[in-house]
Amino acid sequence: MFSWCHNRLEITAKSVCLDVMQPWIAGSEKPLYRHAIRQGIKLFLAGCAGILKPVRPMEYTPYPMLTAYGTGAQTSPNQAFQHFIELLEQDAWLDTKTVSRMEKIWLQSGIEALKWEAIPFTARQIMAQLMAVHYADWFGVAGAGGQFDPQERWEWLSIMPETTCTCDMLMVMPSRLATELNGESGLLTGLCTTSELYMQLFGMAFPAGHQAIWSRDDVGSLTLHFASPWYPPSGEVMGEMSQLFDCEIRHYWISPDVGTSGFNCFDRGDHVDSGPYPAEELRQSENSDGARMYLVTQETAAVPSPGTAHYGSIRA
Repeated sequence: MFSWCHNRLEITAKSVCLDVMQPWIAGSEKPLYRHAIRQGIKLFLAGCAGILKPVRPMEYTPYPMLTAYGTGAQTSPNQAFQHFIELLEQDAWLDTKTVSRMEKIWLQSGIEALKWEAIPFTARQIMAQLMAVHYADWFGVAGAGGQFDPQERWEWLSIMPETTCTCDMLMVMPSRLATELNGESGLLTGLCTTSELYMQLFGMAFPAGHQAIWSRDDVGSLTLHFASPWYPPSGEVMGEMSQLFDCEIRHYWISPDVGTSGFNCFDRGDHVDSGPYPAEELRQSENSDGARMYLVTQETAAVPSPGTAHYGSIRA
């Protein structure tokens, strides 16, 4: 069981910036980085099964099976696969540049059009085994105990996810491509796990806002409450968030079981203030019967459509 750290963000910004921030809080933005990860998994499977091959001799040291079939003909799909391996070797940051490059590689590879029934039986066996072993990392644990359908999973990897989790901090600071494929299972030798990377970047193993609830106090201010396991989000991600949404963020946190609490303020990327958690609120927390949980309720305000505004335009 988690011990929850309770976070309160008092956010001040132009109305248009808060309009763009609310879909991020609600998780209703399309997570393009997640689509790039799915594309990467599918390309990885195709390489391990010998469907795609690099066009020059090479060995991918963290997972030699990926290049075990040697070189392929100088075709457009194989050239795309070569570029994909190069991104894996860099463990490229899943920023806008890498996500865009992955989309080009994906289209050039033609792997989306390859139907499961058209794949040779031996190749299907290899990919099905990999998907089964790494199911929890690549597809989530929800279906791990149920009936596993490799064809359904193969097709799922081509689908663009429409939404993400609330306060998805990987939308604020990017993860890394090869690390995301590695997951927690240690698939790739010498790479850290996703939780290790998340702890380094975000200060927590699950970089999202759990049990989030928010309210617009007026057109220029928003208050957000969420819980995080054990510890608060790192100052780095709070600073990036304030820069991304062109706002001031006053971040208060308290983790009763761990015994930590505090306050930081970030203004458009700069750390401008810090201090202890407000004494009166701290006393109230210590005297309460239990830790306060912030739950999404029916009264939560509907998220307005951001229109043509987007993260990049706000930063500009």
